[in-house]
Amino acid sequence: MAAGNFSAAIQAYTTVTRSTPAFAEGHLNLGLALFQAGHLDKARAALEKALNLKPQLRGTNLFLGIIAYRQNRFEEAEKRLERETAIDPGGANAYLWLGISLLAENDPQRAIVALDKAYALDPKNIDILYQRGRAYYRVANASYAEMFQLDRDSVRVHQVLADAYAQANRNQEAISELEVAVKMAPRQPGLHESLADQYWVVGQLDKAAVLYQEELDIDPYAVSSIYKLGSLLVLNQNPAEGVQLLRQALKADPGLSDAHYYLGDGLAKMGELQDAVREFDQAIAADPANDRAMSSYYKLAQIFRKLHDQKQAQAALDHFLQMRSEHQTRRDSFTANMVRKRTELPVADPERVSMTANTP
Repeated sequence: MAAGNFSAAIQAYTTVTRSTPAFAEGHLNLGLALFQAGHLDKARAALEKALNLKPQLRGTNLFLGIIAYRQNRFEEAEKRLERETAIDPGGANAYLWLGISLLAENDPQRAIVALDKAYALDPKNIDILYQRGRAYYRVANASYAEMFQLDRDSVRVHQVLADAYAQANRNQEAISELEVAVKMAPRQPGLHESLADQYWVVGQLDKAAVLYQEELDIDPYAVSSIYKLGSLLVLNQNPAEGVQLLRQALKADPGLSDAHYYLGDGLAKMGELQDAVREFDQAIAADPANDRAMSSYYKLAQIFRKLHDQKQAQAALDHFLQMRSEHQTRRDSFTANMVRKRTELPVADPERVSMTANTP
C-alpha cells in the first residue's frame, strides 16, 4: 500500500480476509486498496463488510461516503459522512468531504458549516481552504443575484460591481460605479473611503485625500480612513499633519502595522530621525518578509547615513538587497492584489523606492 503497489496489496489483503473473515480491519484495508486501484464497486463491498463487522470502525464511513460522492450518490454520501463525523468528531477529512458533498447537492450554506469545522481542525490544509472558499463564494454570488433581482440600481449593487471591477484591476470602472453610489447615498459610511482607495490606486492622490476627509466628516471614528489619509499626507508633502493622524490611528488600532512605515517616513521628512528608526523597526518586526519591510530597510539605510552610522547603514542596505533579490524571483503582483486586505494601502514598488529616493 505505502509503495503504491495496489494490485499486490489487494492480493495480500484478500488472503487476510479469507483466512480471518471476522477481521474488520482486514476488510477495511482491502477496501482502501481497491479504492486506490479504482475498483469502486468492489471497494464499497469490502468496506460495507468491515462496517457490518464493526459499526464504529473509524474511516469506513468516510471512504464509503467518498465512493458514494464519486458515483454521484450525493445524499448517501452526506449520510455516510455525517456518521463518520459522529464516530470521529476530530477528523477534518470527514467534514471536508461532507462539505464537498453538500456543495454537489447545491447547498452551500450547510457546506460552509461543515467546511468551517474542517478548517478549525486543520487550518493549513489547502484542500479545505479551497473548498471553503468555493462555498463562501457561492453563497456570496447567490446573495448578489438576489440583490440584482430586488433592485438593479441600488447603492449596494453599484458597490458590488465596484468591488468586482477593483478585484479585476479595472479601477476606472470601479471609480465610475462608486461615484454613482456616492451620489445616491452621500452620507453612507464607507463609500467615500472605497472611492478614495481607487483614486489612490490610479495615482490621483489629491482626489483621494479629499474623499478620505469627506469620509471622516461622515464618520470621525473611521480608523482606516484616518490611517490612509495620514499616510497620503506624508506622501503628498504634508508630513506634520500626516504624522499626527497616523499616531491617532495607531492609538485607536495598534494592529495597523503598516502605519508604522508611513509614520517613520513622515518623521524622517520632519528630521526626527531617531523616532523614525523606531517606527521602521516596528514596521519590519510586524512582518519581516513583506514588501513594506523591504522598503523599510532601504529607508533605514538612508537615515543611518544621515546619522553617520555607516555600519548600520550598510547592514540595512544588505537586508534590502537580499530581500529585493528574493522578491524578484517570486513576484506575483496580480495575486498579491487579489488577496490584499481592504485596509491595506498600495505597496510601493521597492525597485522604484530605491531608484527614486534621494540618497544623501
